[in-house]
Amino acid sequence: MLLLTFFIAFVLGFLLFKYLKKIIKFQFLLAIVGFIFLIPILLKYTSYNNDWQKQPDAIEAVKLKNRPNIYVIQPDGYVGLSEIGGDNYRKENKIFNSFLLENNFKLYPNYRSNYYSTLSSNSSMFMMKHHYYNRRAEVGSELLFARDVIISDNSVLSILKKNKYSTSLILENSYLLTSRPKMGFDFSNIDYNNLPVVSRGFEFKKDVLKDLQSALKKNKEGPHFYFIERILPGHITTQKSSSGGKQLERSKYMERLDEANIWLTETVNLINKNDTNALIIIVADHGGFVGYDYSGQSHEKPKSRDNTFSMFSSLLAIKWPEHTDIIDKDIKSSVNLFRTIFSVLSEDKSLLINAQSNASYLTVNEGAQLGIYEVIDEDNNAVFKPFITD
Repeated sequence: MLLLTFFIAFVLGFLLFKYLKKIIKFQFLLAIVGFIFLIPILLKYTSYNNDWQKQPDAIEAVKLKNRPNIYVIQPDGYVGLSEIGGDNYRKENKIFNSFLLENNFKLYPNYRSNYYSTLSSNSSMFMMKHHYYNRRAEVGSELLFARDVIISDNSVLSILKKNKYSTSLILENSYLLTSRPKMGFDFSNIDYNNLPVVSRGFEFKKDVLKDLQSALKKNKEGPHFYFIERILPGHITTQKSSSGGKQLERSKYMERLDEANIWLTETVNLINKNDTNALIIIVADHGGFVGYDYSGQSHEKPKSRDNTFSMFSSLLAIKWPEHTDIIDKDIKSSVNLFRTIFSVLSEDKSLLINAQSNASYLTVNEGAQLGIYEVIDEDNNAVFKPFITD
């Protein structure tokens, strides 16, 4: 491709040389037009406000009385238990559910994310705060600096480090690392030196189970925190052009979900073999979008309760350490997950006083005015309430 490009450039240069001055003038016009469109983008980045990250209490100073090794396992796009057997998914998941129960997991069937995408959901989860998409109703755009929040610095990492945890990041691919955020974890199984200069984050796949096994052999003295993620089962295809229709997309999703069950089973067995009293949290970032033809339809005004919950309903199962006083009745959504975890480990119920709203939010531009809408309320009802509109 490079040789072909040089050849074409040489031929065009030879043929168009006599028009050089006109071409330069045209390039200047293109540059001016480009700069005009660049200005609002620069203003967006320079006016970024991170006040949303400030905690309403002193939770970042909390002292954990119990410090088990913590394993957060994230199967991307794994829909929650309340929806997996519903009309959109129609999946009997008895074997995997039985495995979880036999291994002393507590299941949270109505758990869901507060945001529809990996970056927006995880940044809110690790910061334990709502960001409301930076209060910008921009369809398809992600939270600004979301990777920096997840990877570099957030309230969860701050609390763990102050309580002498070592932290490990074990990822299947580099999607969370493509902007090269400053590494806030003590260890990562992906080295920035191995990333392409321009990356979408899916150029390679790491063997997550193998990398976790290596980390467990190395990390003998605790406490340790692991964030382990695979893009599995993922969600249905993003673009209309690549969609095979909702039934085919459902079928493909189910195949990947079966693969996810195998991986999760192997991962839990590996952890149990090496760590008999661990805190294991299996938590998805969002749902699978099954019921749509393609996930890009999510920016239309939701037409049914099932489609709304297909986006946000997420798997949550927790294996609490033995003799833990569980105060977990309020784990309804991802924004409050770690606040509840730290409340349990510190034996301080007052941390729950400042729990965030469990509402879920979506940017919409079809079927309604462009804006950010509350689509699931505090009581787990499908709603459609304007939050911010342009």
